[in-house]
Amino acid sequence: MPKECVNFGDGKSKCPATSPCCFGGYCDSSAYFCILGNCDPSNSYSPNSCWPKPMCKNINQNFNDASVLVPASGFTGEVDKQIFYSSELVDHARISNGNLALGLRPDSDLKKTGLGSTVYYSRWVDHGTITITAMSGCKSPGVVSSFIVRNEFGDEIDFEWVGLDTSTVQTNYYYNDELDYTKMVPSNDLGDTTSKFIDYTIDWKLDSISWYAAGSLIRTVNRQDTWSVAENVFKFPDRPAQLSFSIWDGCNERPKGTSDWAGCSNLYSSASSEYVFNIKNVKVNCLYSGNDTYVIPNNATPSSTAKPSFVSIPPRTSSSSSSSPSLSSSRSSSINSAFIVSPSAKATSTSSSTSATSSSSATASSPTASNAPQSQSQSSQSQSSSSSNNSVPAFVYAVSVSLAVYLSLHF
Repeated sequence: MPKECVNFGDGKSKCPATSPCCFGGYCDSSAYFCILGNCDPSNSYSPNSCWPKPMCKNINQNFNDASVLVPASGFTGEVDKQIFYSSELVDHARISNGNLALGLRPDSDLKKTGLGSTVYYSRWVDHGTITITAMSGCKSPGVVSSFIVRNEFGDEIDFEWVGLDTSTVQTNYYYNDELDYTKMVPSNDLGDTTSKFIDYTIDWKLDSISWYAAGSLIRTVNRQDTWSVAENVFKFPDRPAQLSFSIWDGCNERPKGTSDWAGCSNLYSSASSEYVFNIKNVKVNCLYSGNDTYVIPNNATPSSTAKPSFVSIPPRTSSSSSSSPSLSSSRSSSINSAFIVSPSAKATSTSSSTSATSSSSATASSPTASNAPQSQSQSSQSQSSSSSNNSVPAFVYAVSVSLAVYLSLHF
């Protein structure tokens, strides 16, 4: 169940018009509360208080310009300028020497949990290829670095580096917040990941997920292999998610399972100790592109009269690599994923079909930013031309959703 905004009024009321957006039990009018999937529409002033999620746009981003990163407190919703935002302490994530540098520093008590950092890509990704060129910050057992694609439902695809073993990176995925650690698969020996930049890629397709490091395939998970007979569902990440990077203390004051996994040592020799996760470049190639324009209200802090601008998302068709109606049904049910709906209502949109999809075979070479998404887009376009009967209902559905949102905003 979504959290009530317990920090407003009697703890049961919804947010007031002056601070219309509910996030994490608090009400506020800032873009950070009203956008980026943080906003809880069921406990906000009204469902229309939440702004639409900015959807995926292709980027090939280096870090020579410090303005591409802002703290969450300074985020205004200008996602084409504020490409990344930091949700933790401002000075722990920064642009330094042409890198996005995420720092982990000690608390004033060196034995307490250290203070890390997390940086988010401002737009949401709905399948595609993501490559980062990165140097792990895990120079000591107990330090964890991560490259994660995750949504509010707990669907997740990740890379994680732990200081206990600096020569490998771990891969995993989760569905609906079910933490199954048995699915973790490490890479082969990559050398010292803390002393050199390496390309890491998540290739998230409709019917498979592949992880690559240094151009070599680590593993592929096929959607058809995630079918749960008991729950009548594919346990496969299939909903728009947000890209993030982080570094954190997995040792001090952590549960034993976490500290055993991360390893433990005397992390901080002094108050000036710091571990840094460096990222030189981020490439995002969206499977579903065309959502490049995002318009925010004229004033960055909405009031009772400031209404979120509507973002029209074109209808989508399933990839030609899938012949199963279940996959097409799943994608059709997500066509309004750019609109903010209540988590409980949105969770029911996941397909519970009974047939498995055909999966694409994994290749031994890493997809590049220039070719992998292009081939996926071509596949989608090909399917669109060969399945016009499916595209018409999708279009009608999108128009009906657009009309409903328009009416709710204006009447």
